[in-house]
Amino acid sequence: MASIQITAEPRTTIGKGMYALRQSGKVPAVIYGPAVAPTPIQIDARETARVLSRVAGSQLIDVILEGKAHSVLLREVQRDSIRRDILHVDFYEVPTDRAIRVRIPIEFVGVSPAVRDLSGVMVHLLDELEVECLPKDLMSHIEVDVGVIAKIGDSIAVRDIQLPETIRVLMSLDESVATVQQQAAEEVVEPVAAAAVPAEPEVIERGKKEEELPEEPESPKK
Repeated sequence: MASIQITAEPRTTIGKGMYALRQSGKVPAVIYGPAVAPTPIQIDARETARVLSRVAGSQLIDVILEGKAHSVLLREVQRDSIRRDILHVDFYEVPTDRAIRVRIPIEFVGVSPAVRDLSGVMVHLLDELEVECLPKDLMSHIEVDVGVIAKIGDSIAVRDIQLPETIRVLMSLDESVATVQQQAAEEVVEPVAAAAVPAEPEVIERGKKEEELPEEPESPKK
């Protein structure tokens, strides 16, 4: 895989001087790795934005510093939380003669007949593979053709992905990468019938109580 180049200069500015450095159109960065001490550098802001828009985390970049090419991987990019300007970049210099572990992005291509003809729903279960290889054998991405998924319920596993022999997968080969599922049936909600309101019982007024008769007066005693 061909690498991308970016030109860098040694950097002596640190601390509060970073603001002025960025205002001048430069981005502070650092190169570090198992065989190199952390090296502060500065790179052109426009060139940095252009390069970072083209690379994935698994793609090699040649940082040209004082006439020497440093093969690096992009490790971290710090951005302004509002304007999204690049504030700082970390580059990891890889040993060219030693296998490294990286995550390579998956790019899905093709159309599944289970989606096109059977109205299934495509589900992507993985978006990258963790692998081990020499830096020279790195890939910018791995293509997975979902056109082989013919039936709903079928899937593609890690073992189904065709990779060069120089790349060793560090994940379970049985892990699913993509599958097609049946569309969920829409739930039909039936209208709830209004509960019958019981009729109020007819109230029949009771008649007046019969008036009590007055007691007869007692006869006077003789």
